[in-house]
Amino acid sequence: MDLLTVTCTVCVLFLTCCSGTRVDLTVRISPGKLDCFWQHAPADTNVELDYRVLYGGALDINAMVVGSESQVYFNDYGKNHDSLGFKSDSEGDFKICFDNTFTILFSKIVFFEIYVEDGKDDNETNGNSGVTFEEESIREQLNITVDELLGILERSKKNTERSSQMQTIIKINEALHRSIQEANFFLINYFAFVQLFIMVSSAACQVLLIQSLFLDNKPTSRASLKAKT
Repeated sequence: MDLLTVTCTVCVLFLTCCSGTRVDLTVRISPGKLDCFWQHAPADTNVELDYRVLYGGALDINAMVVGSESQVYFNDYGKNHDSLGFKSDSEGDFKICFDNTFTILFSKIVFFEIYVEDGKDDNETNGNSGVTFEEESIREQLNITVDELLGILERSKKNTERSSQMQTIIKINEALHRSIQEANFFLINYFAFVQLFIMVSSAACQVLLIQSLFLDNKPTSRASLKAKT
């Protein structure tokens, strides 16, 4: 077995370990509304949910996660963001709800991400996708055992998931800061226009007022003109 075959085997094992379902959405929750979203999950599967309010009101919302058998996993009140993790009790569709019924004025822009594991044991090779190899040959070329290799892949999987979560958090913060900057930009332009309009109006009023002080609109007769001459 050459080094290329070993490399392909490592890639197959890495992809097997890192399999799962990841979904992210950005939604608008209207004022006075409760919106829910469903995601399928196998039984005894780890599920992670990250959400953050990007724009609207006080940047707070109520969030709830309900299982396929109507069991409540989490119920958050008035939070800006949170990271939730739970294990599904049974196979089915669990429900994620965002509640904005406590306000009738402001809609909320919410970003959330769901990660559902594939429900398979990390030690399972799933038949190695048709790839076969000899353990002694790998030991000779890599000088490590298969268990050590699986341990390295498991740590790589965790590091990859952590990196993905950090990238998601950075993306959420970037979207939040961008929305705040756009709102501030609109307010600055609006009040600058109002201030400019007030300054021009005030200057025009002052010019007209000063001009009216030096104008003499009284009628002058011919007799008075002759007397002056």
